[in-house]
Amino acid sequence: MNRLLKFNFNVRQICLTAYKGLFLLKHLIVQPLSKEEIIDLFKNDEFAPFDISAENLRVILNSLKELGCKIPKPDLKNDYKYVLEKNPFSLNLTKEEVKLINRLRKNLKVDLDTVLGLNSFINTLCLNIADSEIKESLKNHNYLTEIKPSLIGELKKCCESKSNVILDYISGRKLTKLEMQTYFLKYEKGRLYVWGYSPKYDDISYLRVDKIKGITATDKNFFKNYDNFTIRYKMYNPNYILEEYETEVERKENEIIIDYQVQNRFSAIQKFLEKGSDCKIISPKSFKTEFIQTLKLIKEGYKNE
Repeated sequence: MNRLLKFNFNVRQICLTAYKGLFLLKHLIVQPLSKEEIIDLFKNDEFAPFDISAENLRVILNSLKELGCKIPKPDLKNDYKYVLEKNPFSLNLTKEEVKLINRLRKNLKVDLDTVLGLNSFINTLCLNIADSEIKESLKNHNYLTEIKPSLIGELKKCCESKSNVILDYISGRKLTKLEMQTYFLKYEKGRLYVWGYSPKYDDISYLRVDKIKGITATDKNFFKNYDNFTIRYKMYNPNYILEEYETEVERKENEIIIDYQVQNRFSAIQKFLEKGSDCKIISPKSFKTEFIQTLKLIKEGYKNE
């Protein structure tokens, strides 16, 4: 309602009964409210504050019911609050439509900010859906439902300041403590990872955020100058879409030459194993040799079976 303050409104020019009804509907869509909470909301409305009596409230509620809203009387079952069970502005989605939405979300390539934005959008959407089964289906297919938003927020702050932390982490079935200097969060293949320098492995490493159960700041200094390096490779797909940390060097008719800024050697090896014969590593020679050795070890493993 505060947006209305930008305009030169005269309260006499609007229908106060309609305004009161829409005002109450707006808040009941968000959450159930007691009579006292509703009275306080009207009293503190910055656009047009009203003193609402019990009789006024009854009139407003009856007006909403006549429009098609279902608002049962407060009792012990609903904690003596007014609950909006149905309203004529509810969003009606079929099960097939929800399946399509969930399938599209599952196949989207998104970054963390987009994930959080989509979660917020779906939660807002659910406020306008009356069917509890449809609502639960949408919420259960949200990204990162198993991770508390507060944990993501705490990790984001740690990464921004490159904080040194001790993480309570589930490894296998055991809870262990891992030290890390946090660098950044990355959403990849349906999982959220925190990347940073790991003293345990003396390398840049990453951990699944859904396995982190606690974060403790530490005075230990884990800082180490870690020299990233660039891999130049050839992609035999002119329609290839550049990924994170990649820049295009040259484009020909049937291939693209790309520079990839490596954050972690193990992750880089996995990246090129996934690409298979669609690409060829050009440089540096040391990584190319390491990758060929990995392929030989994989081949030998199959020979021994």
